[in-house]
Amino acid sequence: MGVRRTTDFLEKSTWTMAAGLMVLSIVGSILVSRGDKEQRSIIEDQIQQVIDPNAIPTFPSTTPEQGESAEEVPPQ
Repeated sequence: MGVRRTTDFLEKSTWTMAAGLMVLSIVGSILVSRGDKEQRSIIEDQIQQVIDPNAIPTFPSTTPEQGESAEEVPPQ
């Protein structure tokens, strides 16, 4: 095989593989079962169960602020 034939072979094989990949992708997407619409992934379930950090209660501090004694700190 000369340089010209090698180039032709590489070009034809590239186009053939690209076309094959496209056909396999389309056939695969048609044949793959979508499953039940209500079925969710594990990651989606974890996202839904995350606790909002702003919803976590804040507890009163045990140290009084400047100018207050420990008895004067009101509970929050």
